[in-house]
Amino acid sequence: MTVYLTEADPRWAEHSGEEGHHGAPEWGPEDLDRAAVFLAELAPQAGQVFQYLLRNPGRTIHCTELVDKALGGPNEVDPARRVAGVLSGMSKPRTNSGRRYPFHWWEAPEGSTGATYAVRPSVAAVFLAAQLGQ
Repeated sequence: MTVYLTEADPRWAEHSGEEGHHGAPEWGPEDLDRAAVFLAELAPQAGQVFQYLLRNPGRTIHCTELVDKALGGPNEVDPARRVAGVLSGMSKPRTNSGRRYPFHWWEAPEGSTGATYAVRPSVAAVFLAAQLGQ
C-alpha cells in the first residue's frame, strides 16, 4: 500500500529517529547552498538512497524497495540493516550542515519487519532546487 504524507501530516512528528533527527533546525529554503554541500559530501550509496527518496517526496518507502530500486537488489545483508548502514553515510554531512537528517524513518509495526523512510515535501524541494542550481 502506497502512503503519501502531506506537509502537515502529524505522522512526521511520530518518526523513530533519535540522534540527528532532533535538536538541529529542519532544512528550509534558506539552505540551498548548505544542501548542495550536503549532497556533495554524501557517501555514494547514501546518495543513491537519498536521490530515490527525493524523487518520491512525502511517500513512505519500505527498506526492501530502497534495496531493490536504489541499491541494485538484495544481497546477503538483511534489507533493514543494509539501508540503515548505508544511511550512516549521511552522518558526517549532517553534522557539517548544522541541520537534522533530511529524512524521517519509522520502525516496523509489531508483527512486521523493516523500517520505512520518507522525505518531507518541503525538504525535498530544498534539495531538488539545490541540484538545479548546481
